[in-house]
Amino acid sequence: MNKSTLSVSFSCNNHLGQKSSTSLAAEVVKIAAKKAVDGLIDRHSHKDRASAKQNAKRSQRFNNKKQKSEPSPQQEEQHPVNPPAKKAKSTPTDSQNAIDNQATQNTQNNQKKHVVSSLFTFNPEIEEIKEDKGPKQPQQAPSNAPLASTSSFEGAKLHPLLIQHLRDKLDIKAPTPIQKLALPTLLQPTEKDSVLSSRDVFIQSQTGSGKTLTYLLPIIQDLLPLGELSFIDRSIGTLAIILAPTRELARQIFDVLENLLHLSLTLKGVPEEDQKRLTRWLVGGLLTGGSTRTHEKARLRKGCPILVSTPGRLLDHLQNTTSFNASKCRWLVLDEADRLMDLGFEETITGIIKGLEGRRKLTKKAIDEGSLSEVGGWDFDVRRRNILCSATIREDIQSFASQQLLNPIVLKESDIKKDVDTNAAEESTKFTPPAQLSQKYVQVPLKLRLVSLLALLRSLATSKENVQGNRIIVFFSCTDSVDLHFQLFGGVSMTDAGNRNVDDKLSVTCPVLPNTKIYRLHGSMSLQNRLSTVREFTDKKTTEPAIMFCTSVASRGLDMPLVRAVIQVDLPTEGGANEYVHRVGRTARAGKGGEAWSFVAPSEHGWVDWLTSQLDSDTKSIKLHPVSVENVLKRGYGGQGTEFESRATDVQTSLERWVIASPDNSQLARQAYLSHIRAYATHPIEERKFFHIKLLHLGHLAKAFALRETPTTASTTKADIAQSKDNQKHQSIEQKMQESVRRIGKSTKRDGEFANNDTSEFQTSLSGYDMKQPKPNKRKR
Repeated sequence: MNKSTLSVSFSCNNHLGQKSSTSLAAEVVKIAAKKAVDGLIDRHSHKDRASAKQNAKRSQRFNNKKQKSEPSPQQEEQHPVNPPAKKAKSTPTDSQNAIDNQATQNTQNNQKKHVVSSLFTFNPEIEEIKEDKGPKQPQQAPSNAPLASTSSFEGAKLHPLLIQHLRDKLDIKAPTPIQKLALPTLLQPTEKDSVLSSRDVFIQSQTGSGKTLTYLLPIIQDLLPLGELSFIDRSIGTLAIILAPTRELARQIFDVLENLLHLSLTLKGVPEEDQKRLTRWLVGGLLTGGSTRTHEKARLRKGCPILVSTPGRLLDHLQNTTSFNASKCRWLVLDEADRLMDLGFEETITGIIKGLEGRRKLTKKAIDEGSLSEVGGWDFDVRRRNILCSATIREDIQSFASQQLLNPIVLKESDIKKDVDTNAAEESTKFTPPAQLSQKYVQVPLKLRLVSLLALLRSLATSKENVQGNRIIVFFSCTDSVDLHFQLFGGVSMTDAGNRNVDDKLSVTCPVLPNTKIYRLHGSMSLQNRLSTVREFTDKKTTEPAIMFCTSVASRGLDMPLVRAVIQVDLPTEGGANEYVHRVGRTARAGKGGEAWSFVAPSEHGWVDWLTSQLDSDTKSIKLHPVSVENVLKRGYGGQGTEFESRATDVQTSLERWVIASPDNSQLARQAYLSHIRAYATHPIEERKFFHIKLLHLGHLAKAFALRETPTTASTTKADIAQSKDNQKHQSIEQKMQESVRRIGKSTKRDGEFANNDTSEFQTSLSGYDMKQPKPNKRKR
C-alpha cells in the first residue's frame, strides 16, 4: 500500500472510528477511486482548455493567411495605402471565434454577390485647375444677332407684306448679318439679263444665324406675284424645292414656311385702291420617309408650289410618281449641305438634279412639238436658281459645288460679297462658333461621369442667374446610351420602391431633378415620336425646365431658341471640330447667350488644345475654359466640406440599385456600355492619340453606366440572350407536354379504346405540338 492509501485510510479511521475493518476497507477503496477519477478529470479538462486555445490560435493564423492570399474585391491595388497597426495578442474564446468566422464568411458571400467600390478612390491624378475668376457671361458682342438698324429689310428691297408679317407676327425687326448680305443678291428679279441668270449662290454662315429665312423670303417674294396671272394656281406644279438632311429639320423648315405663307395680303394704313390684289395660291408640301406615299401622291397631284423634302423620298417620287410635275421648278435649295455629304446623299442629290433637268427638257420638247397643251405660257428659258447652304466650306463641299453649281457666288458673314474659284482651296477652312457662346470643359474621371452629369444638370436646371432659356441638350455617342440614361433617370428613385417602367413614355421626370421633364431623341425612334418630342421640347408656352438626351441627329439645323446649355458627355466620334461646332450651335442662337460644356476624360485632355487649333481664331476670344469636377459636384449636390462626396455616393448607389433590380435593366446597361465602346473605336485616325480604347479603364467606365462589374464581350452577351431564348423555348415545350398529359388523363376509355375516334395514343400525346394531325375520316351516309 502506498503513502496516499495509508493517508486516506488513516483519515478514514479517525473519521469513522467504530466501523468494522471490512466496511472500513470498502470505504477506503471508494474514496480512493473517487480521488483518482477527480484527478483524471482535472487533468483532462486542463488538456481540453489547452487544446482549445491552440485551435483558436491556429484558426486565427489560417484566417490571416487566407485574407492575405485572397484580397478583397474592393481593394483595387495590390499594396494597401495605410496598413492597420498590429494589436496586442489576446486569447479569444470559442464563442468569439465562431462569431468572427461567421461574420467573415457572410462578408465574403456578400462581396461575391455585389461589389460596391468607392467613387473617390483610385482615380487618375488630375492637374490642379485654376478657374477664371472673371464674369461668367462672355463680353464679346454676339456674332449672329440681328442688326440694330430697323430699315435694313427695306434697304434690301424686301416686299412690304413680308416686312409687315416679320414685324407683327414673328417679332423680327432687323435682319441678321448673313440676311443683310444675301438678301440683296437673292431678291434680284429672275429675268434673263439679271445677275443670277447665269450664276448660283453658296451661303456659308454660322449655326443659328437665320439661314432658313435667308432663302425662304426670296422664294416667297418671287412666287407670290405670279398669282396675278390668270392661269397660275397650285395645279401648276412644284416651283421651289428645299432639301434637308433629316426629317426633323425638314419638318422645322416646313413649319417656318407655313408661318410665312399665312401672311396678310393687305398692308395696314394703305388705301385699298393703292394696293395690289394678290391671291393666296402658294401651298407648302412636306415629303419625308416614314409617311404614307399614297397621301403624298394625292397632295402632289393637286399641286405643291413649294416643297420641303428629304433627298431619298424626293428621288423616289421623281422616279415613280407620274403626277409629280416638277418641270417648271425655279428654285432648288440644299440646306445643311455638309450634313448631306456626311450622310452619303451626294449621289442621290446628283440624281435629283438630273431628274429635274430631264423633266424640264421633256416638257419643253413636248410643248414645242404640240403634243402637250399649256394654258397661257411659261418661260422655260429662265434658268433655275441653285442655292447651297452650309456652316463650313470643306474640301468635299467645294468639290460638289464645282460640279453642280454654275459659277457660284460665295456669301460669307465675315466679308463682303466675294467671288471665289471653287476648284481652288478655300483659305478659311476653320470653324467658327458664335462669339457670345461660353465654352467650358470638365476633366471628369470615368467613375464620376454619371454623378457629375446629374450634378451639372441640377445646377443648370435650377439656376436663375442670367437665364435666357430653360432647355438643356445632352449629347451621347449612341442610341443605347440615350435609352439607358432616359430610363435610368426616369425610373430611379432614392428609395427601394422606385422602379418605374418608362420605356414607352415620351417624357419622364426624375426625383433628383424637380419640376424638370426629360426627353430623348435618336434615329431609332419612330417618326411620330421624334416629331412629337421636338414639338414639346421647343414649346415656348412651357415655362418648366426640360432636358433632352440625344445623339448627333439633333446637332444639325434644328432651331431651338430656348436652349441655354449644351452638354457633350460623349465627344464627337466623327466630323471632328465641324461636328463640335454644330452641336454647340444649338444654343447661343440669334444673338442670345449660351453655355457649351464638354466632359473630357483625363486621357483625352490633349483634345482640348487640338480643338482650339481647329477653330477659327480671328479673335482671341475662342477658348475652352476649364472647370474642376469638385466644383461641379459641390454646385450640384451642395453641403459643407466633403459632404458632396457622400451625397454623390448615395446617388450612384441608387442608380446601381435600379440596374440590378431587373434583368431588363441590367441588359440595357450592358448593351449601352458595349455600344459606347464600339462607338469610341470609330474616332478618326488623327484623333486616335486622344481617343483609344487602350487608354480607358474599363472597370471605371462600367461605373459610368451604373454597373458594378465590367461586362465581358458582346459575344458573351449575345450568348446569354440565346441561352435565355433556349430556356424559354424549353419551358414552352414542357408546358405543351404537360397539357397533352392532362388531356390524356381526362380522356375516357370505352372497351380499352380512346373515346375520340380515329385518334391513336401516339397522336394524342403529340397533340400539344405544332404538328399537322390527320383529319378524321368522314363516314358516308
